[in-house]
Amino acid sequence: MEPYDFVLGAEAVHAFTVRSTRERERLVQIFDELTQRPFEPGDYREPGLAGREYEVRLRDDVIVTWWVDHAAREVRIVRVEWA
Repeated sequence: MEPYDFVLGAEAVHAFTVRSTRERERLVQIFDELTQRPFEPGDYREPGLAGREYEVRLRDDVIVTWWVDHAAREVRIVRVEWA
């Protein structure tokens, strides 16, 4: 299977850039895991404002929200939060 790539939306970029180097490395690891298994669902789903269903994964104290654009082979990360 051709590999997928991840793309960060503006909200995710802002959350990413304010974290420490160690936290950013951890986030990139989580993002890479999502691209390796793009068909795997999140822990739960959340509806977006435009009607799109987002996947949400809680990993330790990090919450990542994304959707997959299979046509573009991209995991589009829209939000990163700390629990």
